[in-house]
Amino acid sequence: MGGRLELRNVYKDFGGFRLDNVSLTLDAGEYYVLVGPTGSGKTLLLETINGFHRVDYGVVLFDGHDITDLPPNKRSVGYVPQTPNLNDQHTVRENIEFTVRLRGLPGDWDGEINGIMKMMKLGPMAGNKALSLSGGERRKVALARAIILKPDLLLLDEPLSSLDVASKQALRDEIRLIHRYLGCTVIHVTHNQLEALELATRVGVMRRGGIVNSGTVQEIFDDPMDEYAARFLGYENIFDAEPTETGRFTKMRLGDVTVRAAKPPGEGQTRVGIHGDDVSIHAMTPVNVHDNVFRGRVTEYIDTGPSVTVTLDIGVKLRINQSKRRFLERGFDRGNTVWVQFSPESVKQLAP
Repeated sequence: MGGRLELRNVYKDFGGFRLDNVSLTLDAGEYYVLVGPTGSGKTLLLETINGFHRVDYGVVLFDGHDITDLPPNKRSVGYVPQTPNLNDQHTVRENIEFTVRLRGLPGDWDGEINGIMKMMKLGPMAGNKALSLSGGERRKVALARAIILKPDLLLLDEPLSSLDVASKQALRDEIRLIHRYLGCTVIHVTHNQLEALELATRVGVMRRGGIVNSGTVQEIFDDPMDEYAARFLGYENIFDAEPTETGRFTKMRLGDVTVRAAKPPGEGQTRVGIHGDDVSIHAMTPVNVHDNVFRGRVTEYIDTGPSVTVTLDIGVKLRINQSKRRFLERGFDRGNTVWVQFSPESVKQLAP
C-alpha cells in the first residue's frame, strides 16, 4: 500500500536553478498531478524525491521516516522518466528483470514478473528486443519495470507525452489499473488537462521551482490562483482588469466593458478569467438580473466536429464552445446579434 509523503522546505540548487523551499504533503494512496511550464522544476523535484539529488536543506519524510539522505535503492520508489531508459538490446522480459537484478534480490521472481506482464498485456512480446517496440510499448515496459517491486510511491514524468490518441488512452487505463492494483501514492507530471481531470485526486501548479497552487481538481478549477493554472484548466478568456467599484459585487473594467465579480481581487491579482463553459448565448435578453448580461455579436465560429468554437464581441472578445447541433438549431451565424450571460461567480481573479 502507498505511504504518506511529506516534503518540508526542500531546497536544492542545481546549476543555478533552485527548488525553492518546496513543502508538500500527500496522503497514502493519493494520486497527485503536478503541472507547470517547461523549466519550472517538475522533473528536478521528482528526481530529488527519488534520491538522485541530495537536498541542500529541508526534509523528505515517508510514513514519518526521514529518507532525505537515503540512496535511490533504499527507497520504496518506482520512477518512470520522460524518456524510458530501456536497454534496446535486451528483451522486454530482460528489461523488466533488470530492477530485480540491480537490487540483488534473492528468491524466485518469475511469478511476479509473469503477473506484471500479464496485467499489462506484455506477454506476447516478452522475447522481443526493446529496439523493436513502439513508443507506447516502451512506456508500458518502463512502467512494468518501475512497479515490479510494488513500490509505495510511484513517480511518473510525462508518461503519456508524444503518443497517439489510441496509445495514450490505453496507457492511461493501464496507469489507472496500476494505481488501483498497488494502492501506491503517485506523483504524475503532465502538461495535459485531460490527464489531470481523469486521474488526479489533487493537482499542484509549479512555477519557478515552487508549488504555487495546490488542491482538488474542483478547487483549482473554481479558484485558479494565476493565469497559468487558469489556462491549463481551459480558461481562454483572460483579460487585464481594473476594479472600479466594490460592494456586494466588485465591478471590473475589461477594456470597453464592465463586469461584476463575486470576489474582489487579492494581492497581485490584476487579471480575470472567464471559462467558456460558464458563458451562455441567447437570441433574446435573459431575465436574470443578477448575472452579467451583455449584447454582443457573433464574429466567428469554427466547426470542430460535434461542437463549434464561437467568438463573440461584447466590447471584449469571448471564446466559448457550444454544441454544434444547438448552435445551428438556433440559427446563429456570423454577424448575428446575440445576448451573452455569465454569473459573477464565474469571473475569476488571477495573478499574471
